[in-house]
Amino acid sequence: MKKKIIFVLPIILALLLMVNGNVFAQRATQKVTSTGMAGIFGNDIGLARDQAIDDAIRKAVEQTLGMFVQSSTLVENSMVVEDNILTWSNGYVRTYDVLREGKTSENSYEVTIEAEVELANLKNDWEGLQNLINKMGNPRVMFMINEHNIGESYNRYAYFSVDMNVTENTLLDKFIQSGFECVDPATVRQNLQQDQALAVLQGNNKMAAVIAKKLGAEVIITGKAVAKVATGLNLGGMKSCQANITARVIKADVATIIATSSAHAAYPHIDEVTGGTEAIKKAANKLGDDLIAKITQKWKDEFYRATTVKVIVQNVKSFNELNDFKNTLKYLIRGVKNIYSRNVTGSTAELDVKITGNASQLARELEKKALDKFSVKVLGMSMNKITVQISEKSEM
Repeated sequence: MKKKIIFVLPIILALLLMVNGNVFAQRATQKVTSTGMAGIFGNDIGLARDQAIDDAIRKAVEQTLGMFVQSSTLVENSMVVEDNILTWSNGYVRTYDVLREGKTSENSYEVTIEAEVELANLKNDWEGLQNLINKMGNPRVMFMINEHNIGESYNRYAYFSVDMNVTENTLLDKFIQSGFECVDPATVRQNLQQDQALAVLQGNNKMAAVIAKKLGAEVIITGKAVAKVATGLNLGGMKSCQANITARVIKADVATIIATSSAHAAYPHIDEVTGGTEAIKKAANKLGDDLIAKITQKWKDEFYRATTVKVIVQNVKSFNELNDFKNTLKYLIRGVKNIYSRNVTGSTAELDVKITGNASQLARELEKKALDKFSVKVLGMSMNKITVQISEKSEM
């Protein structure tokens, strides 16, 4: 009996050490001190204090991230890591204490905090985002934002007067730093017809999808950005410049909206054009964070749960044959959860196939797998759409 106890004790101790080691790894934190600032508008000190704390939290994560990147050999571009992770900076601060706070001038408020930042999750989330983008086939993103700054006339052709506006430039930087592949907005303008571009900027999703496909993008983000001077505020000679941006994200190959967002920001400045530009830039940064979060969440849902792949079926002989083909897919193709008929015209049918996986996996199975009486030839494929031609084996 004594020998058994002696034999078992080291194993128990080893297990305890392993468990404690994992817990320690998961709970690794770093304490940092950071200072945040915010402007005071309308004597609303409470709001300025909250915004200064948010700024301090973000800087605390930024400081910790810098140490993390320097000590890690997993990444080559620290900017990519930084921008991805700062999007969710609040999620990495476990606790914080306010060390000091107060007004630094009539229009600004400052807060210094000591924050306890999680280290383990920084690494895990960055790797997860990069893996997700790769799993979705590294989709390319393009931007078409109609922007109107303070002092500019409302000209419907203003979009073509610049290579890239402030909103597009800010979003482009943010998406590239987050690991997305993007189409240059200057290239977009050079390859657009004015009537097509105006249709997109006025909200035509189908035209947006057509243009994106033409320019090699799988995702297009369109919207409007407007900056104005707020009235009724006394800022001691400064002007309160306000910017509002709205945007929607469209899958190019199927012309469906996968996310929408809006953002507002203010910037005080003695010059209204400069203030309007800075307000737009600030709002675009918020918008970019929100869009990236929504796009990646949508892709997570599609990849790990189910996505809809549009299947265009050609050479359909009859309605009964189409039903037989749908039933064959349901029973013989892995991951198919449901199939919806969207349109049947002549010998062509349009199906929405709800599937666990992606269009590439579905196309591979359709062409390679024995599908009862059907032979399938894949004619085309994009991120969310497949075009196939079917025939019955007895016809061959």
